[in-house]
Amino acid sequence: MVLACFLSAAIGASVALVVGGSVERAQRHARVRRANGVFRVQTGRRMVALTFDDGPDPRWTPEVLDLLHTYHDHATFFLVGRNAEAHPDLVKAEVQARDEIANHTFDHPDLELLSPPAVMREIESGAAAIQRAGAPRPKLFRPPKGFTDEVVGVLANAHRYRTIFWDLTVEHFVDHAGVVEGIQELLEKVRPGSIILAHDGGIPNRSRTVHALPLLLRGLRARGYRVVSVSQLLANARRANVAPR
Repeated sequence: MVLACFLSAAIGASVALVVGGSVERAQRHARVRRANGVFRVQTGRRMVALTFDDGPDPRWTPEVLDLLHTYHDHATFFLVGRNAEAHPDLVKAEVQARDEIANHTFDHPDLELLSPPAVMREIESGAAAIQRAGAPRPKLFRPPKGFTDEVVGVLANAHRYRTIFWDLTVEHFVDHAGVVEGIQELLEKVRPGSIILAHDGGIPNRSRTVHALPLLLRGLRARGYRVVSVSQLLANARRANVAPR
Protein backbone atom coordinates (compact mmCIF):
# COMPACT_ATOMS: atom_id res chain seq x y z
CA MET A 1 0.00 0.00 0.00
CA VAL A 2 2.79 2.41 0.91
CA LEU A 3 4.61 1.57 -2.33
CA ALA A 4 1.44 2.14 -4.36
CA CYS A 5 0.85 5.54 -2.74
CA PHE A 6 4.46 6.51 -3.33
CA LEU A 7 4.28 5.55 -6.98
CA SER A 8 1.01 7.39 -7.52
CA ALA A 9 2.30 10.60 -5.97
CA ALA A 10 5.68 10.43 -7.66
CA ILE A 11 4.22 9.75 -11.10
CA GLY A 12 1.94 12.74 -10.77
CA ALA A 13 4.89 14.97 -9.92
CA SER A 14 7.42 13.58 -12.37
CA VAL A 15 8.73 15.64 -15.30
CA ALA A 16 10.26 14.05 -18.39
CA LEU A 17 13.69 15.38 -19.24
CA VAL A 18 14.66 15.11 -22.88
CA VAL A 19 17.05 17.09 -24.89
CA GLY A 20 16.64 17.65 -28.57
CA GLY A 21 14.37 17.01 -31.50
CA SER A 22 12.94 13.93 -33.12
CA VAL A 23 14.04 10.42 -32.20
CA GLU A 24 13.98 7.12 -34.00
CA ARG A 25 10.73 5.24 -34.43
CA ALA A 26 11.50 2.98 -31.47
CA GLN A 27 11.79 6.00 -29.17
CA ARG A 28 8.47 7.33 -30.43
CA HIS A 29 6.75 4.24 -29.04
CA ALA A 30 4.21 5.29 -26.39
CA ARG A 31 5.94 3.34 -23.63
CA VAL A 32 9.11 5.31 -24.17
CA ARG A 33 7.43 8.71 -24.51
CA ARG A 34 5.86 8.34 -21.08
CA ALA A 35 9.16 7.72 -19.35
CA ASN A 36 11.55 10.16 -17.78
CA GLY A 37 14.76 10.14 -19.75
CA VAL A 38 17.33 11.87 -21.88
CA PHE A 39 17.37 11.08 -25.59
CA ARG A 40 19.69 13.84 -26.78
CA VAL A 41 21.48 16.82 -25.24
CA GLN A 42 21.28 20.40 -26.46
CA THR A 43 24.81 21.73 -26.58
CA GLY A 44 26.79 24.23 -28.59
CA ARG A 45 29.78 21.90 -28.63
CA ARG A 46 30.45 19.35 -31.36
CA MET A 47 30.37 16.31 -29.15
CA VAL A 48 28.36 13.10 -29.00
CA ALA A 49 28.03 10.28 -26.49
CA LEU A 50 28.70 6.72 -27.64
CA THR A 51 26.98 4.00 -25.60
CA PHE A 52 27.14 0.20 -25.62
CA ASP A 53 24.43 -2.11 -24.28
CA ASP A 54 24.15 -5.74 -23.15
CA GLY A 55 27.79 -6.50 -22.31
CA PRO A 56 30.29 -7.27 -21.19
CA ASP A 57 30.81 -10.08 -23.67
CA PRO A 58 34.21 -11.69 -24.30
CA ARG A 59 33.42 -12.00 -28.01
CA TRP A 60 32.98 -8.28 -28.65
CA THR A 61 33.87 -6.11 -25.64
CA PRO A 62 37.69 -6.50 -25.93
CA GLU A 63 37.56 -5.42 -29.59
CA VAL A 64 35.40 -2.41 -28.72
CA LEU A 65 37.80 -1.38 -25.96
CA ASP A 66 40.78 -1.73 -28.30
CA LEU A 67 39.12 0.46 -30.92
CA LEU A 68 38.18 3.14 -28.39
CA HIS A 69 41.78 3.14 -27.16
CA THR A 70 43.13 3.39 -30.71
CA TYR A 71 41.02 6.46 -31.45
CA HIS A 72 41.47 8.00 -27.98
CA ASP A 73 37.71 8.03 -27.43
CA HIS A 74 35.52 7.08 -24.48
CA ALA A 75 32.08 5.55 -24.13
CA THR A 76 29.42 4.59 -21.61
CA PHE A 77 28.80 0.86 -21.16
CA PHE A 78 25.32 -0.11 -19.94
CA LEU A 79 26.07 -3.48 -18.33
CA VAL A 80 23.75 -6.41 -17.72
CA GLY A 81 24.45 -7.50 -14.13
CA ARG A 82 24.70 -11.23 -14.80
CA ASN A 83 27.21 -10.55 -17.57
CA ALA A 84 29.23 -8.33 -15.26
CA GLU A 85 29.31 -11.14 -12.67
CA ALA A 86 30.44 -13.62 -15.32
CA HIS A 87 33.18 -11.37 -16.74
CA PRO A 88 34.56 -9.11 -13.99
CA ASP A 89 37.87 -8.87 -15.87
CA LEU A 90 36.10 -7.02 -18.69
CA VAL A 91 34.35 -4.69 -16.24
CA LYS A 92 37.72 -3.84 -14.70
CA ALA A 93 39.17 -3.27 -18.18
CA GLU A 94 36.40 -0.77 -18.90
CA VAL A 95 37.06 1.01 -15.62
CA GLN A 96 40.81 1.09 -16.26
CA ALA A 97 40.18 2.57 -19.71
CA ARG A 98 38.29 5.41 -17.98
CA ASP A 99 35.05 4.51 -19.68
CA GLU A 100 31.77 5.03 -17.86
CA ILE A 101 29.83 2.12 -16.36
CA ALA A 102 26.03 2.26 -16.18
CA ASN A 103 23.15 -0.02 -15.13
CA HIS A 104 21.12 -2.08 -17.65
CA THR A 105 19.37 -4.31 -15.02
CA PHE A 106 20.46 -7.76 -13.86
CA ASP A 107 18.63 -10.08 -16.28
CA HIS A 108 17.62 -7.76 -19.17
CA PRO A 109 13.83 -8.29 -18.88
CA ASP A 110 11.02 -6.16 -20.33
CA LEU A 111 10.54 -4.03 -17.24
CA GLU A 112 7.11 -2.70 -18.14
CA LEU A 113 5.77 -6.26 -17.80
CA LEU A 114 7.04 -6.66 -14.22
CA SER A 115 5.54 -5.67 -10.89
CA PRO A 116 7.08 -2.65 -9.11
CA PRO A 117 8.95 -4.85 -6.56
CA ALA A 118 10.37 -6.96 -9.40
CA VAL A 119 11.51 -3.82 -11.23
CA MET A 120 13.23 -2.62 -8.06
CA ARG A 121 15.01 -5.97 -7.70
CA GLU A 122 16.22 -5.86 -11.30
CA ILE A 123 17.62 -2.35 -10.95
CA GLU A 124 19.25 -2.90 -7.57
CA SER A 125 20.58 -6.39 -8.39
CA GLY A 126 22.13 -5.00 -11.55
CA ALA A 127 23.88 -2.24 -9.63
CA ALA A 128 25.10 -4.65 -6.95
CA ALA A 129 26.54 -7.05 -9.55
CA ILE A 130 28.36 -4.19 -11.28
CA GLN A 131 29.89 -3.11 -7.98
CA ARG A 132 30.94 -6.66 -7.11
CA ALA A 133 32.69 -6.83 -10.49
CA GLY A 134 34.87 -3.87 -9.52
CA ALA A 135 33.09 -0.77 -10.88
CA PRO A 136 31.73 2.21 -8.92
CA ARG A 137 28.02 2.28 -8.18
CA PRO A 138 26.41 3.42 -11.46
CA LYS A 139 24.51 6.71 -11.67
CA LEU A 140 22.96 6.18 -15.10
CA PHE A 141 20.28 3.66 -16.03
CA ARG A 142 18.86 2.38 -19.31
CA PRO A 143 15.85 0.04 -19.43
CA PRO A 144 16.33 -3.01 -21.66
CA LYS A 145 15.21 -2.39 -25.28
CA GLY A 146 14.18 1.11 -24.24
CA PHE A 147 10.84 -0.29 -23.05
CA THR A 148 9.56 1.46 -19.97
CA ASP A 149 6.61 3.20 -18.36
CA GLU A 150 5.89 5.71 -15.60
CA VAL A 151 6.45 3.18 -12.82
CA VAL A 152 9.88 2.20 -14.13
CA GLY A 153 10.83 5.87 -14.49
CA VAL A 154 9.70 6.71 -10.97
CA LEU A 155 11.59 3.77 -9.45
CA ALA A 156 14.74 4.72 -11.34
CA ASN A 157 14.39 8.28 -10.09
CA ALA A 158 13.81 7.03 -6.55
CA HIS A 159 17.15 5.24 -6.72
CA ARG A 160 18.74 8.47 -8.00
CA TYR A 161 19.45 7.25 -11.51
CA ARG A 162 19.40 9.42 -14.60
CA THR A 163 17.58 7.43 -17.28
CA ILE A 164 19.34 7.54 -20.65
CA PHE A 165 17.88 6.60 -24.03
CA TRP A 166 19.32 7.44 -27.47
CA ASP A 167 18.51 9.18 -30.74
CA LEU A 168 20.59 7.02 -33.14
CA THR A 169 21.33 3.27 -33.22
CA VAL A 170 24.33 1.81 -35.05
CA GLU A 171 22.64 -1.55 -35.69
CA HIS A 172 19.63 0.16 -37.25
CA PHE A 173 21.93 1.40 -40.01
CA VAL A 174 24.35 -1.51 -40.48
CA ASP A 175 22.52 -4.75 -39.69
CA HIS A 176 20.36 -4.71 -42.83
CA ALA A 177 22.52 -2.72 -45.26
CA GLY A 178 26.13 -2.35 -46.27
CA VAL A 179 28.27 -1.24 -43.35
CA VAL A 180 29.96 1.60 -45.26
CA GLU A 181 26.68 2.92 -46.65
CA GLY A 182 24.95 2.49 -43.30
CA ILE A 183 27.55 4.47 -41.38
CA GLN A 184 27.48 7.24 -43.97
CA GLU A 185 23.71 7.50 -43.50
CA LEU A 186 24.09 7.52 -39.73
CA LEU A 187 26.74 10.25 -39.86
CA GLU A 188 24.39 12.44 -41.88
CA LYS A 189 21.90 12.29 -39.02
CA VAL A 190 24.34 13.04 -36.18
CA ARG A 191 23.88 16.37 -34.43
CA PRO A 192 25.74 17.98 -31.53
CA GLY A 193 24.51 16.24 -28.39
CA SER A 194 23.45 12.99 -30.07
CA ILE A 195 23.46 9.84 -27.94
CA ILE A 196 24.46 6.91 -30.15
CA LEU A 197 23.48 3.37 -29.18
CA ALA A 198 25.53 0.31 -30.15
CA HIS A 199 25.81 -3.19 -28.69
CA ASP A 200 28.82 -5.15 -27.43
CA GLY A 201 26.73 -8.08 -26.21
CA GLY A 202 23.48 -9.92 -26.63
CA ILE A 203 22.13 -11.33 -29.87
CA PRO A 204 22.48 -11.43 -32.82
CA ASN A 205 26.12 -11.57 -33.84
CA ARG A 206 27.74 -8.18 -33.22
CA SER A 207 30.54 -8.52 -35.77
CA ARG A 208 28.90 -5.92 -38.05
CA THR A 209 28.86 -3.44 -35.19
CA VAL A 210 32.55 -4.02 -34.49
CA HIS A 211 33.33 -3.68 -38.21
CA ALA A 212 31.36 -0.42 -38.34
CA LEU A 213 32.94 1.13 -35.25
CA PRO A 214 36.21 2.41 -36.79
CA LEU A 215 34.24 3.90 -39.70
CA LEU A 216 31.99 5.66 -37.21
CA LEU A 217 34.83 6.96 -35.06
CA ARG A 218 36.82 8.20 -38.06
CA GLY A 219 33.73 9.76 -39.58
CA LEU A 220 32.84 11.60 -36.39
CA ARG A 221 36.37 12.91 -36.03
CA ALA A 222 36.42 14.08 -39.67
CA ARG A 223 33.26 16.09 -38.94
CA GLY A 224 34.83 17.70 -35.91
CA TYR A 225 33.00 15.69 -33.26
CA ARG A 226 34.48 14.59 -29.97
CA VAL A 227 33.25 11.22 -28.68
CA VAL A 228 32.61 11.25 -24.93
CA SER A 229 30.72 9.46 -22.17
CA VAL A 230 27.12 10.32 -21.36
CA SER A 231 28.10 12.12 -18.16
CA GLN A 232 30.60 14.25 -20.05
CA LEU A 233 27.92 15.12 -22.58
CA LEU A 234 25.43 16.02 -19.85
CA ALA A 235 28.05 18.26 -18.23
CA ASN A 236 28.11 20.26 -21.47
CA ALA A 237 24.32 20.53 -21.86
CA ARG A 238 23.00 23.96 -22.61
CA ARG A 239 19.61 23.11 -21.15
CA ALA A 240 17.11 20.30 -20.72
CA ASN A 241 13.71 20.50 -22.38
CA VAL A 242 10.46 18.84 -21.36
CA ALA A 243 9.70 15.83 -23.52
CA PRO A 244 6.73 16.11 -25.88
CA ARG A 245 3.83 13.92 -24.75
